Amino acid sequence: MTAHPLARILVPAPDFSEPSLYVRTGDGVLRSDGVHLDVNQRVTFDTAFGVFAAGRWSRLTSIADLTATIDVSGRCQIELIAYANGVDTVVQSSSTESSVTCADIRDLGAESFFVAVTALEDGVVVRGGEWSTATSPARDVRLGVAITTFNRQEYVLATIDKLVHIESTVPNVRGHLKVLVVDNAQNLQPTIPAGAPVRVLPNPNLGGAGGFARGIIEFREEGWSTHIVLMDDDISLEPESIMRTISLLSYANDPDLCIHGAMMSEEQPWMQFEAGSAYEFRSVYPLRAHGRGIDLRSRSEMVRDHLEIDIDYSAWWFTVFPMHLAKENPLPVFVRGDDVAFGLMHTGKHTVTLNGIAVWHADFALKNNPSSLYYEVRNFALIDTLVFDDHKWRHLAWRYLSFGFRNAYSHRYASAEYMIWGMKDFLAGPDEWMKIDHAAKHDEIRQVSEEKAMPLSDELQSLGFTPPRSKLYRLGGFLLAPFTGAGHWVPPFVRSGKMGVAQIDVRAVGLAIRHDEILYRHPRFEEGFVCQRDRERFIRIRREVFRTSWQLVRSYNSLKKAYRAKYPEMVSTEAWKARCGL
Repeated sequence: MTAHPLARILVPAPDFSEPSLYVRTGDGVLRSDGVHLDVNQRVTFDTAFGVFAAGRWSRLTSIADLTATIDVSGRCQIELIAYANGVDTVVQSSSTESSVTCADIRDLGAESFFVAVTALEDGVVVRGGEWSTATSPARDVRLGVAITTFNRQEYVLATIDKLVHIESTVPNVRGHLKVLVVDNAQNLQPTIPAGAPVRVLPNPNLGGAGGFARGIIEFREEGWSTHIVLMDDDISLEPESIMRTISLLSYANDPDLCIHGAMMSEEQPWMQFEAGSAYEFRSVYPLRAHGRGIDLRSRSEMVRDHLEIDIDYSAWWFTVFPMHLAKENPLPVFVRGDDVAFGLMHTGKHTVTLNGIAVWHADFALKNNPSSLYYEVRNFALIDTLVFDDHKWRHLAWRYLSFGFRNAYSHRYASAEYMIWGMKDFLAGPDEWMKIDHAAKHDEIRQVSEEKAMPLSDELQSLGFTPPRSKLYRLGGFLLAPFTGAGHWVPPFVRSGKMGVAQIDVRAVGLAIRHDEILYRHPRFEEGFVCQRDRERFIRIRREVFRTSWQLVRSYNSLKKAYRAKYPEMVSTEAWKARCGL
């Protein structure tokens, strides 16, 4: 009987900050060669990377049996445990064999399986293990990994090394993986072992969309890949994601199945930031992350079966889809929204997540700045126009006015000005969009020097941090802001002479009424920036917001028709090759 590997049961390095994501060591000692146990000590793998999600595998695939094989030395008892409805049930136990099996995972109605190892003598060492099945795969999966990079050498070189290592050392990955690194900075020089399936392609700086478009086109024309993985260059990859991706796709009942890798916080490695997202085009904040803030150390979260949820799009820090769904290329939007549009149009409705397929990423609050809002306003306006038939001018105007109000009335003038800039470029229409030199535009956009997180001085650090106020309190500030002219009409003796303090990712409209200066700071890091009241700038911004809003109202219907007519040309392979200089 052939055993087909599905996933590895991993033991982390002893210096990893959150080992309980992989193994619960109990009284055992985690060392470089595994978990060391003395008699009667026990380790369990009921963890984020240790459990086998039986419910999800049962719904998405046709596998029947499941075997856990543990790499262990010394006399011990190995238990295969099924979790269902709050109860752990030992399916099989062995003190003589290294493998334990469940003949049919559906018979038990288990939500998940995990392994426990109990030492029967001193000196037992548990090094990890593997999940496997005797069920034959439904298809042969070959992954083409496309990474877009721009001066992120530290991250991307580590990712390349991890991919080379897993391809060369894990049998069911070997020969099923090719890596293409699209280098938008044209300065990456990795050390690639002879024969490793890695290529580096210099590319003009066309942003994430341009790099991923180049990767998709290359893999499509090569014809080797069955699936493509799009991966950011500023992530810390868990290589196990690759193995589990190949396994799930090999057994998937749906040939259109797409996979999204969850994003975990680099600063707080135990916290899940996002596991797929919804998109609400009628909302001021259209991006709605699923699974945000979940503590992945929590046993109850990890063993419980989570039904698949509707995912509108998956972010491109780690997203996987079949090549037959990649008949179109990304929109030429440089950054922000290329993944949103592609998911809404092609892959989102087929997308699932799976435990153990994940990356770590830095907090986005430290990366966001006014230039991000330029792209957000411009690109999301384009996405809404192209994707949603029932999207009207009032939806876009409401978002633009609402968010513009929040920025202008909270002293975040640079953000408001970049929003106006983005709206003007959208209003210029598709013919002008096609003329954009994206690299030059980005160089111009990113020159902003305001509202960018920087290390705080000792004086600013001493101001502390005030958590966000209640919704009711903030609503009061919103309602008062227009009647006080964002505090400009408030007599000076009513204003506070102190600097206000707010969280970096909020718009402190109420606080701006009384404070001429606001420190926006990160809640966990000593970084932030200061915004100051400027009456003339405020008036100029408010005038421009209303002027561009009126232009939007008058021209939206014709713009929608024009952008939709231009869409095939915008995403065409010919247009992308021209941008890439091919």
